[in-house]
Amino acid sequence: MNEEPILPSIQPSTLPFIAPGLRHIFSTRHGGVSEGAFATLNLGYHVEDDPARVTENRRRFAAAAGFDLAALVTAQQVHGTRLAWVRKTDRGRGALDWESALPETDGLLTIEPDVPVAILVADCAAVLIADPVRRALALAHAGWRGALGRIASAAVRALVESGSHPEDLRAGISPTLCPACLEVSAEIGNTVASELGKETVDFTHEKPQLRIHAMLAADLAAAGVSPAQIAAHPDCTRCRNDKYFSHRGQNRRAGRLALAAWFSR
Repeated sequence: MNEEPILPSIQPSTLPFIAPGLRHIFSTRHGGVSEGAFATLNLGYHVEDDPARVTENRRRFAAAAGFDLAALVTAQQVHGTRLAWVRKTDRGRGALDWESALPETDGLLTIEPDVPVAILVADCAAVLIADPVRRALALAHAGWRGALGRIASAAVRALVESGSHPEDLRAGISPTLCPACLEVSAEIGNTVASELGKETVDFTHEKPQLRIHAMLAADLAAAGVSPAQIAAHPDCTRCRNDKYFSHRGQNRRAGRLALAAWFSR
């Protein structure tokens, strides 16, 4: 095969993490071997792509990021709010197939070193919450349903219940849909504004537009994470469909991006 490109990670300036040993990387759609709607770095086994191509894509992603693919843990995401703690014994679940991934789970938490966890997205946000003191972390898959269901604050609570302090937590939000690309019904817009605050919805257009970054930031702040320690990547996955996969931008047939994170020893 051709020489493998080094995939771009989330830049340090976009996530306020000062955590020795913390590693995190967010993929783009480039640098893989998939074709068509999945061109080229599709990391999802569940989107009707050739599994062999997905495996090669994941191998490249892991090599570029610097983690052991055989140790990766992923989930069968369902736009819910269920969280699961990842133990050493879970190493490899969902790494090389869909079937062994943690079922019906949209958030992964771990305090285990060298156990990378990953969330897959294609318009939804991936949220990374890290405790640099305890070296614990959580990843959450948050479309508007997950954000409205308060999966981010649920992850914060799970970390706190395990021994973390909210003031120690840092949070970063991946590229996701911008408000103009996330129009919803009036009913949904009113529900989001009522639950998470008026600043989370733009009502100045024909249809309400959700501000998913603001939704997640409000939820995280309500759980005790300092707003100064919450950062969001500004890119819109649909507007930048040249760089990212977009479920909405590709008529609901798209590959999957990944946010992977872990603490090294």
